[in-house]
Amino acid sequence: MPLVLPQLYSPARVIRIPVEPHAVGDHVRKRRLGLKMLQKAVGDQLGVHKTCIRNWEANATTPEVRYMPAIIRFLGYNPLPEAKSWGERLVRHRKSLGLLQEHAAHLIGVDPSTLAKWERGEREPAGVFLEG
Repeated sequence: MPLVLPQLYSPARVIRIPVEPHAVGDHVRKRRLGLKMLQKAVGDQLGVHKTCIRNWEANATTPEVRYMPAIIRFLGYNPLPEAKSWGERLVRHRKSLGLLQEHAAHLIGVDPSTLAKWERGEREPAGVFLEG
């Protein structure tokens, strides 16, 4: 009877390691494979099910913003694209902190629609919001 190895151990199986990761899932996959970790172990570390990791790595879904702080800790860097404008800087910083727009607006003391306009580049913060 021939020896049949499970797919996980099959020598013909090609494992895709992103050379230049673009999406957050690509960054997670590259780091996980570099550390030789299973998706379950990464999921446990990030507080999600292994299915989430699988979907992120396949770029089928993107991580919810609340998981970004844990992802940044796991990676050791921020995988979000560099910001080029004021609005993009606000979005990147808010997402890096794992905050939804409504919660971030509450924390800084503005209406959510105001923060949304700042993030879209329709308006820029003024007065006390530019200090500090």
